[in-house]
Amino acid sequence: MYSAQRRQEILKLVQQNGLVSVDDLAARFAVSPSTIRRDLNELDRLGIVQRTYGGALAPSSGSSEAPFSVRVASHHEEKSRIGLAAARLVRPGETIFIDGGTTTEYMLSHLPGILESGNGSPHSDHRDAGITVVTYGLNIVQRLVDHEGITLVLIGGVLHTPTLTFGGVFAKDSFEGYNMRFDKAFMAATGVSAEAGITNAGFEEIPIKRRAMRSARESIMLADSSKIGVIAPGVVAPIEQLQRLVTTIEAPDDEIANLRRQDVVVDQV
Repeated sequence: MYSAQRRQEILKLVQQNGLVSVDDLAARFAVSPSTIRRDLNELDRLGIVQRTYGGALAPSSGSSEAPFSVRVASHHEEKSRIGLAAARLVRPGETIFIDGGTTTEYMLSHLPGILESGNGSPHSDHRDAGITVVTYGLNIVQRLVDHEGITLVLIGGVLHTPTLTFGGVFAKDSFEGYNMRFDKAFMAATGVSAEAGITNAGFEEIPIKRRAMRSARESIMLADSSKIGVIAPGVVAPIEQLQRLVTTIEAPDDEIANLRRQDVVVDQV
């Protein structure tokens, strides 16, 4: 069993029972206690369990994720670089998917300028073509709603406040009803690794993330250095479904090399 799968099962046990112990988990998964401790420490770092002596319990806040306002300010300088590099990949006339989350938000302020300049397109008639942005992120819509040249398509549903994304069966049915294809999908996640692929701490967004990546000609992951090599409990997609990663020069060299060996184009900024 991959560590991502084991951590997903551990999280389910925490949610069901409220408390788990290292010894019980080690016996259940037939691994060493030190392996379980590493799993629990990683889940604690992600904020989805609360580490205790000899085990872990469900977070006292009742939420499996840190507040959006906290996460959006984390690694601000890195995310700013990533956002500019990502926006430069957009071409006038394209239909793109922008994932919910904090890292993708950093590309939004650059999009109007990219459209005005034509982004280096040799075809002058593309400069007024604008772009279509499909998203299920409330923060994405709020940031782009006043910009001319950007057509917004919102995937509705039940609002998940920690991530400001719409989810549930309504969102899933809405997305499938559009039956859209994207030139590019700009994705966000909790972890990116050559071993486990794209993984996420929150489970609510995973069906939409999967559908977006399947519907895109090119899937592009935006991830700061703290997410490279991380394996979260929710599996979004294998690494083979990712074409490009935009990250920073602070990302660990060994993991970047492993990703490139998996034929992922890595842009470090």
